[in-house]
Amino acid sequence: MSERRRRGVTRGYVAGLTLAVVIIALTLLIVAWSAISVYAAKEVISTPDIGSAVVPLMLLVLLLLLAWSLWRQALVLLRGRYGPAWAQIVLISVGGYLLWCVMGVIAGLSLADTWVSPYAASLAIVWGVSCLIFWALLARRVYTDRPTPRWPWERDDDDGPDWNHPDNDPWRDGDRE
Repeated sequence: MSERRRRGVTRGYVAGLTLAVVIIALTLLIVAWSAISVYAAKEVISTPDIGSAVVPLMLLVLLLLLAWSLWRQALVLLRGRYGPAWAQIVLISVGGYLLWCVMGVIAGLSLADTWVSPYAASLAIVWGVSCLIFWALLARRVYTDRPTPRWPWERDDDDGPDWNHPDNDPWRDGDRE
């Protein structure tokens, strides 16, 4: 079997990609929770007398755990593994759900807000999807020779704007009415 050629990436690239995917995960989670709130007509936390800082603190811990997991996945991928680290993806998804539930119980949330909450289940799904997005983006960068995507105006074959080419003046050469 021939060895695949790998492109090197810097720690800064991996850190930037990790931050971007964590932001994507938070965005997907907000969208999922908003959809659940609309269709279920239920708040994220329905337990009375719970402070307003409980959910953001729990999410901060879970986002840090996700970032750490993505960094670990990057190390696995950069050591030569071509496929996703399925064990880590499942572990972070299930671990995120379990950690949400345990932190919720410690904070005094009800059973409906922790173990049987659709919000906690959506958190596990979003964490798994985020891990797959991270792996796909980093694997494309490391194991393919494809250049970074460019906007149409960044391509070499683009002539640029009309005013840049005085030979092709549409007002002078075109049909005027």
